[in-house]
Amino acid sequence: MLTFFFWNMGGEGHKRSPDEVKTEAAREQRLLAVLRNVAESRDVDVVMLAECPVSAARVLEELNRGSTRPQSMWFRDTDATSMCERVLIFPRFPARFLTKRSEGARYTGRLLKLPDPRPSLNLFVVHFGSKQHKSEASQTLAAPVFSQTVRELEKKSKHDRTILVGDFNMNPFEDGIVGAEGLNAAMTRHVVQKESRTVDGKPYPFFYNPMWSFFGDSTHAAHPPSSPAHEPPGTCYYPAGESRWHYWNIFDQVLLRPSLLPYFNNSDLEIVTGDGETRLIDGNGLPARVTLSDHLPILFRLNV
Repeated sequence: MLTFFFWNMGGEGHKRSPDEVKTEAAREQRLLAVLRNVAESRDVDVVMLAECPVSAARVLEELNRGSTRPQSMWFRDTDATSMCERVLIFPRFPARFLTKRSEGARYTGRLLKLPDPRPSLNLFVVHFGSKQHKSEASQTLAAPVFSQTVRELEKKSKHDRTILVGDFNMNPFEDGIVGAEGLNAAMTRHVVQKESRTVDGKPYPFFYNPMWSFFGDSTHAAHPPSSPAHEPPGTCYYPAGESRWHYWNIFDQVLLRPSLLPYFNNSDLEIVTGDGETRLIDGNGLPARVTLSDHLPILFRLNV
């Protein structure tokens, strides 16, 4: 079993009041404490971060601080030679098992190959352009370019056991995610088991997007925001600003090729709301953006 954890820690692009700036050091320490607690208590194998407000060296020190595990199971440093400065990856195994295969300013593509009999995986970690700076049209038009990059790596790897994870800055229903020429990510296993769909005579391979199941408030009656079992209907929330507004968004996602469905159970995917000590949501069930981050992390496992 491999456990993956992704968190946009909200370290850039947010205007903070003078009082908030004064407490930034305390916020950073809280973020690191939550990160360490989750990584340790949930047996995380791969930590992936975006908008990290502290140095990679400090993150690594915190991840391994007080660890009772053998040193061979400590987290390793992120790749200092990476061209993608927007994300950091800390694996709990030697770097030779996670090699660079494709990179850009907003993504890094790695070949994750652990010792046999585990199958090798293509892992893309992304942090796409924010809606604060990119129009919906720009986001949509960028998706086909990235999709082609993914397929090129799959061709080089000679398999399509591919995972896309990160902050897409698009919801699961937006054109860049669901469009055939984009990521072609569908919401149900039944659909993606067909492996691909044909549009205008051209086949497009599917991704499965399990994040759809988090939308809505089906759990709120049984587990209101004050309950430790509360499940938020998204990973980030923004007050109304325009006529058409979603309030809750799921920008933080994991997408899987159909070939990985036998290794994935939906119950092994969650939006993380706390580490057992600190809650990442406030009393209204919203991300604690001032004291922690405006994004909630996601955690998922693959039975490989």
